[in-house]
Amino acid sequence: MSTNLGDLDLELGRYRLAADHFQRALDLFRQTSNRSGQAWALDGLGRVHTHIGQPSQATKHYQRALTVFRTTGERDGEVSVLNGKGEAAHAAGRPTDAVTHHAAALSIATHTGEGDQQARAHTGLGHAHRTLANSARARQYYQQALTLYTNLGMPQANQIRTHLATVDDNSTNNS
Repeated sequence: MSTNLGDLDLELGRYRLAADHFQRALDLFRQTSNRSGQAWALDGLGRVHTHIGQPSQATKHYQRALTVFRTTGERDGEVSVLNGKGEAAHAAGRPTDAVTHHAAALSIATHTGEGDQQARAHTGLGHAHRTLANSARARQYYQQALTLYTNLGMPQANQIRTHLATVDDNSTNNS
């Protein structure tokens, strides 16, 4: 489906193509009244808009997706969207909101056993606490993310190692 192509293009940094795939998927899912598919496509559009520096647009997509996932009871979708809302909030310069969203995502992901989303939430919490000048908390969250990503064999572990190595820097720029 087009959401898979969108995910691939997003991972490769081809944001325009990713947005096109997610939008096509959204249109198709609307035509077939597939609410779950619509929510996943909206989640993808939210991720694209966060990556291209449009966090307010991302938040709109995430909120629409969150409403559907909560209605349908899809906890995995809810976790993904909450992490996305946290990333968008951080990109918008609202680290306190990012903490709120990532903490909610972490709570659900821990309950459902979604290791990748737990790691994503820990990463977001690390970024937010680093921005809030709380290096000790940032380090704790980054360490948890590193452990999870390493255990899952995911390449994000390398990015987390970089964050851990520089967590005490005065810089708050932490991609």
